[in-house]
Amino acid sequence: MYALQQAMRAVRANWVASVSTIATMILSLTVLAGFSLLTLNLNAWLSRLQSELELSAYLSDSADEAVLLGTIKAWPEVSSVDYIPKERAITDLGMDFPSISLATDLVGNPLPNRLDLKVVDPRLVNTVSSKLKNLSGINEVQDGSDTAQTFVAINESVQVIGSILIIVLLTSSLFAIVNSIRAAITARAREIEVMRLVGATREFIRAPFLIEGFLLGLISACVALVLIIPGYQFVLFRLSDRLQFLPLVRDLWLLIRVTGLLFALALLVGIVGSAISISQHLREEI
Repeated sequence: MYALQQAMRAVRANWVASVSTIATMILSLTVLAGFSLLTLNLNAWLSRLQSELELSAYLSDSADEAVLLGTIKAWPEVSSVDYIPKERAITDLGMDFPSISLATDLVGNPLPNRLDLKVVDPRLVNTVSSKLKNLSGINEVQDGSDTAQTFVAINESVQVIGSILIIVLLTSSLFAIVNSIRAAITARAREIEVMRLVGATREFIRAPFLIEGFLLGLISACVALVLIIPGYQFVLFRLSDRLQFLPLVRDLWLLIRVTGLLFALALLVGIVGSAISISQHLREEI
């Protein structure tokens, strides 16, 4: 209780440094949460793209469908392959465009037989497309490689930028904690000397400063979560109607895990920052 009381007194006494530290950590946690949620949504979109992305291989009239199916099914990059005869293709097209049926009666069925493939990873679209083009009996291959590669590049870029920001923001938060604890140590220099002279242990002297760092991290995490969770819900509310075709992350358990990790990270930064400050600036005092 003594250590807790001293830590709270230090936070109040050095309120300028404390507020600055808390503000820095809140900003850092909010940005980190934003990038984490953006990455989660990009991963969800990539999973949707993975499940819906298809390659279509158009066959020549002399192609052996059974041989092609057996060959392609053995490829590890392909999750599924379906044979679509031209009769079924023209029927499906006629359901969407009834006028096609009338044209077919006049000129016949101009569509070729085709194979529809799904890949296990959008990054493998170009690889599968190249392998298809080298097979005998395939005249043309259509794929969404440009869309897939663009989306993968965006996702990877966001992850790289997010990693850099995590390092920069956590470092700035760590230094803010170190400076705040250093100010508290300086302000209590005489009190620390008195405690040392009367035989106080190192742990007794250090405990208030460790708790102060923990409190700064705790306050920052609580305020950040109050901003992050309603903010994300607001963004979902505004985007749900405009981006109905995108699978926005709404999994409550997943959001709890993300916010829980951020909460733990804030506490860890607070404790580590105070420990660093103590080891650097309290050594000479005790």
